[in-house]
Amino acid sequence: MRNPGAKPSYDPGDVIFVDPDRCEKPLDRVVARLEGQGKATFKQYLEEDGRKLLKALNPDWKPRYIEINGNAVICGVVIGKWVPE
Repeated sequence: MRNPGAKPSYDPGDVIFVDPDRCEKPLDRVVARLEGQGKATFKQYLEEDGRKLLKALNPDWKPRYIEINGNAVICGVVIGKWVPE
């Protein structure tokens, strides 16, 4: 989830820490598994006008927004990252 020129940003090699017991709140960064996909995704969680969304921090990522309506499981909330020296 590289966000060129802004923070937060996550680069290849960064290690993220995820709390699977924390409930997501708007603007949290989360790891989510979408129904029908074998992989998890790392996005920002939003709520707007009664809708729940996952947003890519990278403005060039397509699709930038994914609406979730029972088709995703939030695996956990990102609580920090470690960057190797």
